This record gives sequence, structure tokens and C-alpha cells, in this order.
Amino acid sequence: MKDSTLNFKVQYADTDAYGVAWHGSYLRWMEAGRIDVLYKNNIDIKKLDEENGIKMPVIELNVKYKKSAKLMDDVVVKTKVLEKTSFYVVFEQIVQSVGGETFIEGTVKGVCVKNGKILRSLEEIFKG
Repeated sequence: MKDSTLNFKVQYADTDAYGVAWHGSYLRWMEAGRIDVLYKNNIDIKKLDEENGIKMPVIELNVKYKKSAKLMDDVVVKTKVLEKTSFYVVFEQIVQSVGGETFIEGTVKGVCVKNGKILRSLEEIFKG
């Protein structure tokens, strides 16, 4: 599968009272990275939902914070599919400075759900 690299600039809304990126901001950036890697691999989550009633919730999130990004820093979110099975997909994600200094690294596990039940045939969605 194709990987994703997205760039963001840390905005005021991303920071806490100390002028550093609030921990929840990293999760938003990671979400954008996951959506982007899906789109780059021809998986349109909006279309999956609207046409098939399939949603893709996160069921597990592991994040290791290493250093804080600060206001107006340029950050890079790198996302790749680490593992995919018939039940779930695991994304590996790193948020870094443009120079390569790591702010966080983590993994995110997601599943596909239809009518409240986990699908057990992700091969059809994650081809490749």
C-alpha cells in the first residue's frame, strides 16, 4: 500500500496555555494522515459509509510522546499501513519536525463496522 506524508503548521488552536502543541492536536493530525493513506489507496471512507453503511472506528491507540511541537512549527505526519488482517488494520504513524526530529510515534488499530457488527472481510476493502 502507498504511504502518506502530510505537512501542518502548528496554529494557536493547536496549542495549550504553555504555547506547546496540545496532546489532542497530534491525534487530529494522525487522523488526517490515516484518511490520506486510505484515499491514496483508493479507499473513500465517505463513500463506504454512504453507499455501504460501513464505518471505520478506531479501537486501539498507542502514542508515545517524545518532544513537544511549538506554535508555528512545521510538522510532518508520516503514515503507513503496518498490518492488515481480515478483522483489522494497524497504521504506524510518526509526527516529526521538517528536520526529522520526532515529536510522537504511535500505532492505531481500526476496524470496519456495518450495522453495529465488525466486518470480517477487510480483504475486499484493503486490496493491495
